[in-house]
Amino acid sequence: MLQRFAQAYGIEYPMLSDVGSKVIREFGILNTNIPADHPMLYGIPFPGDYLISPDGVVRDKLFLSNYEHRPSASQISMRNGADAKANSVEITTDVLSATISLSTDRCFPGQEVGVGLVVRIKPDWHVYGEPLPKSYQSTAVQFEGPLVDEFSFEMPPAKSMLLKAVNETLPVYEGEIRATGKLGIKWSPPIPAKFLEPLGPPIEPGLHHLEGTFRFQACSDQLCQPPQTVRFKLPLKIEKGIPAPPKKSG
Repeated sequence: MLQRFAQAYGIEYPMLSDVGSKVIREFGILNTNIPADHPMLYGIPFPGDYLISPDGVVRDKLFLSNYEHRPSASQISMRNGADAKANSVEITTDVLSATISLSTDRCFPGQEVGVGLVVRIKPDWHVYGEPLPKSYQSTAVQFEGPLVDEFSFEMPPAKSMLLKAVNETLPVYEGEIRATGKLGIKWSPPIPAKFLEPLGPPIEPGLHHLEGTFRFQACSDQLCQPPQTVRFKLPLKIEKGIPAPPKKSG
């Protein structure tokens, strides 16, 4: 069966038939979220990738707990410093500029892509981090819309600063901020729905636009601007799922 699969899709690299999930278990990546009595999925690994350098050394790995999601190669590349300006949006205000990027401009349903943020703050100004009193707005990125399944974002630690104008010590950012996150695209099930919980309508292939918000509040020693929310869109092409291999004739 594996040989027929490789021939159907033109796969030329070696493939492993892991009977009984022996290798999966030895690598410690057996998906323990799948019940042992599941008729189709038990024995599969956590979905993931290894990043291997030309000298054969594993440089990074990324495995996800949810079998409905798959990491993307672009996400791992972003984790290792690759630039993703091919799919980015620029936000400019009078006190800062920000670049919000996706690690790719195309993916399959169910893939997880990387999100990057670079904020450049003008001298003598700062924006806020966490934890913060409710009367202030911390710096944050958020995505929303029908494509978004899961989203998480991690800002770097902010430094505490005594703000003499308000006589408070608060977490702030100055200069340049770099942060990363991950965004899971909703999954369209390739297996019979009777084995799954209802997932809603499938994701249609084609060009979509992910909507998001960038929130911040900028202050100086003399002036504190009101909280700002800037809306943005990033294009993302959803690719067609890979069709099933042709049935063996005869």
